[in-house]
Amino acid sequence: MKLHELHQRRLEVTVSLVENGLDRMERLLSEGPSSGSVRTVEDTLSPEERSSLLDDIGHLRSQLRRLAEQYSLQRHAVDIHQVLNAELSSAWVMIENCRPKRMKGYGVEFDPVVRATLEDNVEQLLARVLALRAKLR
Repeated sequence: MKLHELHQRRLEVTVSLVENGLDRMERLLSEGPSSGSVRTVEDTLSPEERSSLLDDIGHLRSQLRRLAEQYSLQRHAVDIHQVLNAELSSAWVMIENCRPKRMKGYGVEFDPVVRATLEDNVEQLLARVLALRAKLR
């Protein structure tokens, strides 16, 4: 079936995003949860549930492939530099939005010491993100 180019692009992006989510879910189910600095994922799945979920994810992935074939969706090669830069760009935006001046919409003022410390922390994190991006050029 032939789609208009704009509809085709929309489907390609959607399939790609869903597949990325499936990749993350498969990693989590296969490798187990990892703990971050402020979030931990508690593993409450039985081996049977894990296996069933992995099977269902595989079926969904197969359906996505069939959809891509049915509508002649194009496979696009993306350089790893682009992927890493996109992740770092997202990280930069999220960190930048943690500046005290950007969080004043909550109606609570920062303690001046906390404000200065947080601003310094944000600057350090942004510098680290920019340093990582520089390595990718």
